[in-house]
Formats: sequence, C-alpha cells, structure tokens
Amino acid sequence: MFGIIYNPVSGGGTGETLAKQVKDVLSERGLDGRLYASTGVGDPAVEAKRAVMDGCNALVCLGGDGTLSEIVGEAVCGKLPLYIVPSGTGNDFARLLKLSKDPLTAFVEQLDGTPTATDCGMINGKYFINISGSGFDVSVLEKTEELKTFYPGEKAYRKALLSVLKDYKAFDAMVSIDGGPFERKLLTIIEVANGQYFGGGMRVAPDAKIRDGLFDLIIIPRLPKSSLIFLLPLFLLGKHVKAGIAKRIFARRVTIRSKQMTVNIDGRLEKMDEASFEILPGALLLMQPKTAAAWE
Repeated sequence: MFGIIYNPVSGGGTGETLAKQVKDVLSERGLDGRLYASTGVGDPAVEAKRAVMDGCNALVCLGGDGTLSEIVGEAVCGKLPLYIVPSGTGNDFARLLKLSKDPLTAFVEQLDGTPTATDCGMINGKYFINISGSGFDVSVLEKTEELKTFYPGEKAYRKALLSVLKDYKAFDAMVSIDGGPFERKLLTIIEVANGQYFGGGMRVAPDAKIRDGLFDLIIIPRLPKSSLIFLLPLFLLGKHVKAGIAKRIFARRVTIRSKQMTVNIDGRLEKMDEASFEILPGALLLMQPKTAAAWE
C-alpha cells in the first residue's frame, strides 16, 4: 500500500485534487493508496509515521523540498521506497533527478522506474535530502520573509536582496571537516550539499552526486560588497566554483560552529550554534525513471 502525503491547500488549493489523481493512477494499476493530509510545518513527518504504522510499504510525497525533507527520515528508517510528486515552489531535488515537471507524469515515470539506492544527509541527528548551509543566501531568505507582509513574491525577494547587499557582513565560524581540527573562517556562504540545486534553480553544487557517499562542501570566503551582486548570477549558472570564487571539498562529516547562526535545511530556516552533518551513503531508496540518464 502507498501512503500519499499531501497538503490539501497547496498549489492554490489543488493539492487534494492532485492527491486523488495519484490515488486513481495507482487504482488503475491494481495498487492501493491511502491519503494522509498535512496542514503545516511538522505535519508531513507525523503523517509519514502514521502511514508506516498503518502498514504502508511505500511513501509518496506531494510537495517540494521542504516536505521531502520532513518525510525522508521515515523512508530511510522504514527502508521504504520514496516516490516524489513535484508540486512545490522550487522542486530543486526533483530537478536533479530529471523528473518531469508535470507532477502526474513524474509519478508514472517512477512507477515504471528502477529502485535505486541514493545518499541522504543528517544534521544534528535529523534527516535532510538536498542542501543545507548558511550565509548571504540565508540572510536574503530571512529578509524576504520579513518583507512578504508588504510586498508580493519576487518583489519581496528583490527588496530583500538590495537590503542585504547594503549591510551584509561575512560571518565568523569554526569549521571541522571529517573530524579534523576546527579552523576559523570568515564566510560569505557555506553549503553542505547532497544535491546540486537550491532556491528554485540556483546550481550551488554543480558537480554534486547523490550516489558517491560524499557531501560537496561549497565554501565562499569573505567577499567585497561590490562582488556580491555578481554572485547570484554565477550561482544560477553553476560557474562560481570554476570562476575560483568558491572552493569545493569532498566530505563525509562537517561541523560548523557560529553563535546563533541561521541554517537553511532544504528550504527551512532554523537557528543554532552548531550544525553537525553526516552523509548516509545509499540509505534512501528512490525510483529512477527509465527515461532519465543514469543517476551518478
């Protein structure tokens, strides 16, 4: 039985309709599906756990990276295949998997696909699936949330970007890689990447692979304010590493210490003094579509 976790009000209220369509696709194939509605932060994890307790042997996630991030722990712990129906805002992990942009088509592609063991990550004992980190990009996201009350969508983001560009200062952090000694760094951005994309298509870790048992640690040291305006276009193109602005390091474990830093975890923002990351090689079972090139 497939446990279908969805938000009934997502997509302008189309979430429930899409969930029923997914259930219909399963029924047409003689498969059972059960719907589990989530309504807020934390609910997807609760509903995924309930699905497992109800005897579901596969999980279906309707949503974006944040919802995926909440569900992945139950999929890993229960050793259940996880199907992704990309219906969030950014769908950055689905982009990496080369899934169709049409949610139902993407689901059918996976039903016809091959079970494939892929990596996922942990931060402070909690699972995440895509990218986590801190710095300039997180400051922009924080400011965007503040301005959403006054400005719609992209306008809030643009206003936030200009505001942060004016006042941003590199943050001071202590970083340890694979159990090595802590080193003090002044950072513009630091990202611990399992996937490649975040922020709706910014290719922060352009060469990251989800089956190599390693994080791509992307470090951008302190930059002059005049250079920050050029950083986002480079992110979009995935050229910041080749341009020499960012350093790429392979790692299995990373620890970052910085007082009250804000950390982006698959799109969720959390405050913490220490972020300890660990890669879990092959811990997550995803369905590779036959139409997609081999996942690396």
